Amino acid sequence: MSSATAFGPLVRPRLYLGGELSLGPGKIDLLRKVGETGSISAAARALGVPYKRAWLLIDTLNRGFPSAVLETAAGGRAGGGARLTPLGEALVAAYDALETKLNVSAQSEIAAIMRLVESPVAVAPRSRRRR
Repeated sequence: MSSATAFGPLVRPRLYLGGELSLGPGKIDLLRKVGETGSISAAARALGVPYKRAWLLIDTLNRGFPSAVLETAAGGRAGGGARLTPLGEALVAAYDALETKLNVSAQSEIAAIMRLVESPVAVAPRSRRRR
């Protein structure tokens, strides 16, 4: 998803969950796309992300949560694939709910920012100090 939609601007939160674990629009979009395609490589292609980067993002999530958010099956004759676990599905749903709530509750702040985009306030140039 982009930061603006046909309906206007969109807040896309990034959560810092402690240690090295964070969760934001990139990882959520990747999980969502893997859920749709059943493939990490197809999801990466669709999002324009290198496969290795996509795999590392998913691995970070799988290691950061108590159980895996995504399960993979090796390729071969039977074909490989990937699917969201119940935890992965719940994670995407919870993030979507947070994003919706933030966008609804931040309407006045978003409108104020959009007014600045449409008609920026004149800002005095910064004075330069000489030392």
